[in-house]
Amino acid sequence: MPNPNRTAAKDSIFGTIAGHAIGDALGLGTEFLTRKQVSEYYPSRLIKYDQIIQDAHRRRWTPGDWTDDTDQMLCIMDSLIEKQQVDCLDIAKRLYQWAANGGMGIGRSTLSVLSSRSFLSDPHLAAKSYWESTGKQVAANGGVMRTSVLGLWNHEGDTLLKNVEDVCKITHYDPRCVGSCVAVCLTIKGLTQGEKDLKSLLTWAGEVAVRYDGRMMKFIDLALNGSLEDLELDGGKTPGDGIGYTLKAMAAGLWSVRNAKTFQDGLLQIIHEGDDSDTNGAVAGALLGARFGQSGIPGDWFAGLARVDELLHRWPRFEACLNALSHH
Repeated sequence: MPNPNRTAAKDSIFGTIAGHAIGDALGLGTEFLTRKQVSEYYPSRLIKYDQIIQDAHRRRWTPGDWTDDTDQMLCIMDSLIEKQQVDCLDIAKRLYQWAANGGMGIGRSTLSVLSSRSFLSDPHLAAKSYWESTGKQVAANGGVMRTSVLGLWNHEGDTLLKNVEDVCKITHYDPRCVGSCVAVCLTIKGLTQGEKDLKSLLTWAGEVAVRYDGRMMKFIDLALNGSLEDLELDGGKTPGDGIGYTLKAMAAGLWSVRNAKTFQDGLLQIIHEGDDSDTNGAVAGALLGARFGQSGIPGDWFAGLARVDELLHRWPRFEACLNALSHH
C-alpha cells in the first residue's frame, strides 16, 4: 500500500522544481516591462508561452524556455546529484562553466564575481571582495533566484541553514541575500513536509531570516500583511529597492504563497507586475509548486517548457538522492 504522505511529499518536491522553471519561463514574457506596458502588450493577460512578445530581449530564448534563474538552479541540482552533498567548489565550477558557455541572462553581480581571479579556488572570498568593493550596498537577487532546490535537500535545520548560506555566498555575500535565501528555503522545506498553517510557517521562516539582517523585517512584514501593490514590484520608490533587489524577490514569493488560491492565480499575479518578473516568477513558482504540488500546476505550462526533458531526465536521480538522504 503506497504511503499517501510520501506521495504528497513527492508531488510537492517535484512541484517545487517544475514551478521554479515555469515561473521563470512565463515571467520572461513581462520582464523589464512596467505594469502599464504589461497590460498593453497582454490585454487579455499572459497565460501561454506562445503569447510572449518577440522583442530584442525575449527573442534570444525560445518561447517556453527558462532563463539564467533555472539554469543556475540546475547547476546546484546537478552538483547535489553527483556529489550527494553540498560542495561549494563544485557548484562554483558548474556556474563558471555555464557562464563560459554562453550564460544567457547572467546578472551583473554574478558576472563580476565569476570574473574574479580567485573565484574557482575561493568563491566566498571572490564574492566578499566584490560586495566590499560596492560599499556593501549591493544585495542583488541572483542568490535567491537559484536556491529553491536547497529547501528540498536536507531536513536538519542547522545543516539546511549552513548549506543555504554557503551556496548563496558563492556569488552573493550580503546578509540580505543570505537571509532571503533562508526565508524561501525554510518555507519550501515546511511546505514539502506537509505544513498547512501558512501564517505560522511564514512567520517562523521570517523570524529566522531577520536574524541575518534587520532590514529584512520590512519586507517580511509586507509579504505577511501587505497588498501586492505594497510590494512595489513595478520599480521602487526607495533608492536600492528597484529592479533586482533580493528582498523584493523574496517578498514576492512569500506573498504569493500566502495569498494564492491556486498555482496559476499566484504566479500570474506576480508576473503581471512586470519589472524583474522572471526572477520574481521563479521564486514564487518554486514556493507555489511546493504548496500546490506538481498536480496543481497547469499541465500545458509544464509540457510546454522548451526543455522539459531536462527536468524529467534529472528527476529520478534527484529523487534517488533524496531517498538515500532520508534513510541516513
